[in-house]
Amino acid sequence: MDRQWWDRHLADCAGFAGELVAPHQIHGVRQERFNHNHNSGAGAIALAAHWGARRVILLGYDCQRTGGQAHWHGDHPEGLANAGSIARWPAQFQRLIPQLRGVEVINASRETALTVFPRATLESLLT
Repeated sequence: MDRQWWDRHLADCAGFAGELVAPHQIHGVRQERFNHNHNSGAGAIALAAHWGARRVILLGYDCQRTGGQAHWHGDHPEGLANAGSIARWPAQFQRLIPQLRGVEVINASRETALTVFPRATLESLLT
C-alpha cells in the first residue's frame, strides 16, 4: 500500500511527532499487519478498527475526481499513482465491511462516490 510514496517521502516525515505505520517493512516506520485491500483509504479505516476504534468518521473520501482533480492537493509527481485505479475503489471498500463488525463508519465527506457507508454531515456528527 503506497510503497512508492514511502520511498519518495520518508525523509519528509522526519519532523512528524506522531507514529509512522505501514503494512510492510520500511526502515524507520513501525510495521503493523492489517488488511488494507490495496487502498490507502480503506487501509486507514482497517487500521483504526484493528486498533480498537468503535466509530470512524470519514472526511475527504471523495472516491471520484472532484473538480477534475484526483487529489485535493493536485496530482502526485511522476512515479506516484494519481487515482488510476479509481474504478476498483468501491469494491475495495466493500471487501472491508466484514472486518468492521462492531465499528460504526460514517462518511461525512462533502462530495463522494463512496456509497458503502452511511452518510452524514460533519456538523450533525459534532453537535
